[in-house]
Formats: sequence, structure tokens, C-alpha cells
Amino acid sequence: MPSSRPSPLKLEVSERLASAAADFFYLLERGYDRKISLDLVTSRWGLSRLERAALYRSVFDSKTLAQRASKIVANPPEKLAVDGFNVLSTVESALIGDSLLLAMDGLVRDLSASVRKVAVDRLLAAALSVLLSTLSRLGVREVVFVFDAQVSRSGEFARVVRGLLPSYVDCGEVLVSSRADNSLIALSRSYPVASSDSLLVDRVAAVFDAGGFASFAVAAENVINFKELVEAEVKRVAARLAEGAGAADA
Repeated sequence: MPSSRPSPLKLEVSERLASAAADFFYLLERGYDRKISLDLVTSRWGLSRLERAALYRSVFDSKTLAQRASKIVANPPEKLAVDGFNVLSTVESALIGDSLLLAMDGLVRDLSASVRKVAVDRLLAAALSVLLSTLSRLGVREVVFVFDAQVSRSGEFARVVRGLLPSYVDCGEVLVSSRADNSLIALSRSYPVASSDSLLVDRVAAVFDAGGFASFAVAAENVINFKELVEAEVKRVAARLAEGAGAADA
């Protein structure tokens, strides 16, 4: 498997980014369309492509957050269905040294989709090793990996995963599907699902952030907490408005 290590994607946490995130959250709370709100905030604050992607992947309205909170499994389950390339992409980003996002819904996400395509190479194999070691350490005993058939060499990679699974779990299966999301939704009737894909997360009953566990173990120092970022900015703005109102009354 050929591999060339890409340069890390680094996101700067600035006052401008915090203000943009708080504005985006406010618009979503008011019921504005997600894309229109993101376009407006991007234009208002002059966000870069990476900053825009970070907001899109990390900031959600309270209703969405409540719905997802009800399905996120905090403790490692004994069995798990894994959204293969999605989860491995996050672990791979941790290995590269990318900035990672602890989104407002509690799931860890990466930024790689904004600049990189999924590639079956040695780096992805290293991410697989980290993920399997993490699952074994967490006590996950049964795993079903689902890989998107549209990704080049997915069948070849699936054979590698299939060969490694017996060394890490009691029972393992690997599927290559042309409709990976539908396969995972079907599996979710019996398994919690490991994925940070928002569309998939909203359609399954239970979610476990296996990629987040593995990424924190590799590079906790690179994880940006967007929940704290937005909450701190909202409090700061509220305090400033309160001061302004007090001054006006005086």
C-alpha cells in the first residue's frame, strides 16, 4: 500500500472564529436554514474554507443536540457496527496531527473531507491498527465493519480488515456495500453504530464514538472543544449586552 504523509490541517482558534460560531448557532436556534446561515456567517466573518467546514461539522441547534444526546452511548458496547472509512478518517487525522473537532453534539470529527479524498494506503492501515487496538482495549467483542464500495480498493482493504479482526475481537465481519449508509441503518437494529456522519447519526438508534475514543488516545492535545467555544462566546456577548443595557438605564 503506497503512502505519502500529508501536511497536518491546523485550525486556529481565534476570537473571529468564536464569534462566527456563536452567530451560526444563534441563526440555527432561530430556525434559519442551515446552508443560508452558514453562507451568511462565512461572508460576515470572512471565513476560510477550513473554518467554514469546522462550523458546519461542529455547530448544531438545541433541538438537534437534544435528539442526538438521547442516542449517544457513553460506555463502550460489547458489539458495534463501524462506518469504516468515516471512523478511520478521523483516526487517520489524529495520526497526521490535524486539528480535530469535539462538536457540540459530543462527537469527534475531522476536517479532512474538505481537502482530502479517502485513500487506501499505509496511513489508513495504521489508523486501522489504532482503532482495532482501541476497540479491544474497550472490551468490544463483536464488530461489523461496513466499507463504501465506491472508494477505490475498498474490497482489497476489506480483506486486510477481515484478516486482522480475529486478533482483536471474538466475532468479526466485514461488508463492502454500494449503499453503506443503508447497510449501517439495517445493522443499527441490533448494533450501536460508530460514525460521526450527521445524516447517519440522525437515522440510527444508538451511536458510539469509537473514532473519538481512538483519536483522544492518540492526540488529545489537537482536539478543539466547540461546545465550550460557543458557550463561552455566547456568555461574553450576553455580558456585553447586559453592560450596554445597564449603561443605557443609567
